[in-house]
Amino acid sequence: MTVLFGAALGWRIHQLQRAPRRLPLWAVTVTVAGVFGSSLCQQKVVADALDELSVPGAGRLLNNVLLTIALCSLLVFFRGSAQGPGKYRRAAWELIPLGAVIVLMCVALAITPPDVRGLSLGPDVVHVPGAALFYLGAGLYLIYGLIACVVWIFRYLRTTDRQLRIGLRIGGYGLALAAAGSVLRALYVVIAWAGGPTLPVLLTIAVPLVILGIVGFLVGISYPGVHARVAALRRRRRHGRYYRELNPLWTLLAAAYPNIVLRAAPAKPLESLRPRNVHRRYYRRVIEIRDGLVQLSPYLGSDLASVAEVDAASAAAELKSALGKQAAGEDTGRQAHLVLPAANDIEADVRPLLALSRAIDA
Repeated sequence: MTVLFGAALGWRIHQLQRAPRRLPLWAVTVTVAGVFGSSLCQQKVVADALDELSVPGAGRLLNNVLLTIALCSLLVFFRGSAQGPGKYRRAAWELIPLGAVIVLMCVALAITPPDVRGLSLGPDVVHVPGAALFYLGAGLYLIYGLIACVVWIFRYLRTTDRQLRIGLRIGGYGLALAAAGSVLRALYVVIAWAGGPTLPVLLTIAVPLVILGIVGFLVGISYPGVHARVAALRRRRRHGRYYRELNPLWTLLAAAYPNIVLRAAPAKPLESLRPRNVHRRYYRRVIEIRDGLVQLSPYLGSDLASVAEVDAASAAAELKSALGKQAAGEDTGRQAHLVLPAANDIEADVRPLLALSRAIDA
């Protein structure tokens, strides 16, 4: 799980570098960083190293402090994303309960015997006043923050696009599971201190719920970005394939009209490996073909684009005939005109060109 959150943090930092002034991105990045740091502090090697460098229980304290900061940052994100005046001022109020719970955990840790500070919650720990106060204070804040985030998430579901809605729903269910686990942990402490029996089954259920909830939250916040990356990869592969499939048509037109070939800027080191270079070469090829068809249009006797979509072989034969007339220098007396009708996007333009190019290569 630590590795997954580390990867998610790396992606968030990459997004932050591209838009450093977007406050919501900062809030989400702090959230992911806090959960990543908290997960890291749970590792025994890291926790022991922190205890040796400072005081016993420092790893446990830092783990919970980072988790509460992450949750507070998520709350700030939701409140800061709300509409209306004073939204950031309202979001700043979340710092008050955060500060209070951090002070409470520090005080609780200070009054806890050193040999108990680093221990996990269990029958031997729950009756120690400082430890119980530590876990109960942190748990109550988590319950408050998680439930508040779930409410905010499901409030936003109706106003977001489909992909973000899916991610929010997954993240909301994950936080709801984590909230349920936090409630069970708090009940464990309260029941033990109310004179009732210690119920290990509550912790047995709570721990998997919290883990599943955190993983669900990670999947939820990562889903829109991963979906966008997958879509971008598919688009890049499609453009690369189209670029190659257009080569026969482009070769014929470039041989007849060398001036259509756009002058490319000097390539920078590793430029060919950049994803956007695939799109650039594809768009340039489509533009060059369009220019070539405009120059050849006086020799074309029909709507080549419409013919290409219906009967690509006939359109290819007509194109080759027109190129022959152009090479012979015939004067048709016609004016150059657009061969491809104006379309809403370049993807619509390229369909007849692909059909024509495939027929030429057949």
